[in-house]
Amino acid sequence: MKRYIWISLALSFLIACKPNNNSHGHDHGEHAHGPDTHAAHDEEDHSTMSLTLYNENTELFVEFPKLMLDHVSKFTTHLTNLKTYKPYTEGSVKVILMVAGKGYSNTVNTPARDGIFTPALMPKKAGSATLVFEVNSKYGKEKFVTKNIPIYKDHEEADKAADQETLSDHEISFLKEQAWKIDFATAKVKNSNFQNIIKTTGTLQPAVNMEKQVVAKTSGVVHFSSTDIVAGKTVDKNTSLFIITGKELAGDNLSTLYTEAKLELEKAKAEFDRASTLREDKIVTEKTFLEAKSAYENAKVKFNSINKNYNNRGLSILSPVNGFVCEVFVNEGQYVEKGSVLAKVDQGSKLMLKADVYQKHLKELANIKSANFKLPYRNKVFSTEELNGRMIAYGKDIHEDDYTTPLFFELDLTPELYSGSFVEVYLKSENARNILHIEKSAILEDQGLKYVFVQTGGESFEKRFITIGADNGREVEIIKGLRAGERVVSEGAYFVKLASLAGSLPAHSHEH
Repeated sequence: MKRYIWISLALSFLIACKPNNNSHGHDHGEHAHGPDTHAAHDEEDHSTMSLTLYNENTELFVEFPKLMLDHVSKFTTHLTNLKTYKPYTEGSVKVILMVAGKGYSNTVNTPARDGIFTPALMPKKAGSATLVFEVNSKYGKEKFVTKNIPIYKDHEEADKAADQETLSDHEISFLKEQAWKIDFATAKVKNSNFQNIIKTTGTLQPAVNMEKQVVAKTSGVVHFSSTDIVAGKTVDKNTSLFIITGKELAGDNLSTLYTEAKLELEKAKAEFDRASTLREDKIVTEKTFLEAKSAYENAKVKFNSINKNYNNRGLSILSPVNGFVCEVFVNEGQYVEKGSVLAKVDQGSKLMLKADVYQKHLKELANIKSANFKLPYRNKVFSTEELNGRMIAYGKDIHEDDYTTPLFFELDLTPELYSGSFVEVYLKSENARNILHIEKSAILEDQGLKYVFVQTGGESFEKRFITIGADNGREVEIIKGLRAGERVVSEGAYFVKLASLAGSLPAHSHEH
């Protein structure tokens, strides 16, 4: 129920930000937007243009009235950092207009509002111009150039050019102010190497030598050293976990063994001291002396083994390593035999990823060097390469129960990963193909059909149905529907979907 309420509120927000089809302008905080080229009723009463330019780190989206002789045009320039998809909050923007060998420029040194800069120019010569934007900010110096920008002689020529242009009825408006406020991003459609993928399942397991067993050093009754000895508790090496006592038991118990060992040691020491004295006087043989010495050393070892970590409460059982308790096998007051496993402590630095590979893929195992994997309850995809993982080995026989063979990776443990977790695994082969692919997060589904939102302009998007192929958990092969170099919404696509439900772009401008 909460999910539907949230969707309803989000849709209401998006509709509220939508341009009003019954008005000539759309103002939201002195700034509004429209399609790439459309009719407008601003102070000059002529049509507008927009441009979307990119470099590796930045998107520049600018809207401005069509350029005409002796008319001031304000360039409403939106700057978005593509690594964070957040607006530029400082810096300067210089706009330069080059036409027929002559240049005009204007600079603004602060944004009118976060992400929006508004330099202005008045062209003095008609013709085909080159438009340059020079940006200087904390991200460094950037330059964006676009050519063949027309400068018209008058309104009549500009409007005539506008009448020849057509608009798409299927474009979706999603404003920069909306995108900047949410987790949003776009990504290029790539045509590059895409590794062959084997999709399977697996589990996360403790790495070899990472788990240490805590063993009873004697028989007796177990008592917990504290009330918080439970799975998940962090412990240091030599921390007392349990105490074994024999006070509740009759006969051969720990207290009796301690007393007997102590008396035996004292007796053996006295015999050894006596033999040592008599040896000096050559009253006893060397054999008698050595026997007394051996009995004393054996008694000392026996006593120390009991006396170590022993106090009036009983024998303390200590953690063998720094780590966390991953499993406890006994209960308070339980009797245990010497050698019984009381608990397991994990050193917590490594994990093992075990992937189950079916017979049809066995010939490809030699080419597997890395993998992606995903927990079923999370969307995040982990990479063995990012976790310093390495492929250790793969099985050489088939398990009779499920007809698979295991493949193992050792990788670093992170707080997000738990031993025993079931995972979806995407094994990546060294063999690769040069194919078209996009980020998997960009794909939405409608009644079994896959689609994405393609960015057609700074604030305009188009719903595009696609056919997909191989999937590595993070990226998906595109068989049909996209071209290399196009940009798709890779994060926040659901919000664009909600915006699409509010209608398409209006065939008019909004004022800035």
